Amino acid sequence: MFYIFAAVAVFCAFYVLGLTVAGVFACLFLLALVACASADINAGIVPGLVLIFVALLGVVRFILVEGFTVPRLTDHLIGAVCVSLPMLIVALIVKGAFGGGDIKLMAAAGLYLGWRLTVAGAVMGMFVSGLYGIYLLLWRKADAKTKIRLVPFLAFGLSAAALFGDRLITLLY
Repeated sequence: MFYIFAAVAVFCAFYVLGLTVAGVFACLFLLALVACASADINAGIVPGLVLIFVALLGVVRFILVEGFTVPRLTDHLIGAVCVSLPMLIVALIVKGAFGGGDIKLMAAAGLYLGWRLTVAGAVMGMFVSGLYGIYLLLWRKADAKTKIRLVPFLAFGLSAAALFGDRLITLLY
């Protein structure tokens, strides 16, 4: 299954962004998200090295593709905390609300995407995970205390934001 999703990620990145530097960065980002989702599904963990790779990829992309400016730097630094910090606070208050991998993934992805796309990706991922939770409840495959692995849904939302986020945000305004 991993290979199928990895192939789809590579195809989508190059189809949407073309065979460009931005397309290569998006391809690497999507492959890292597929690896995180796969690891979370199989073992319930998110590999720290993959998250470090995503964060470093974000820094290199920021410098090479976007160009270094203080406003853009601020956008990416805010992206690293705008979703992950509230998730951390909720996790500290409500035991088991979010796992550490969920929080670290959002911080690394926020550094890569910037705050607007990070918020858009988190909203999309959480919305789809909520729909999945409703499905499980309606079909009695789970109860209200069943834990749902969130990383695959966040990976979906972040992927959609990385590929189509600017268009979606423009469409909504």
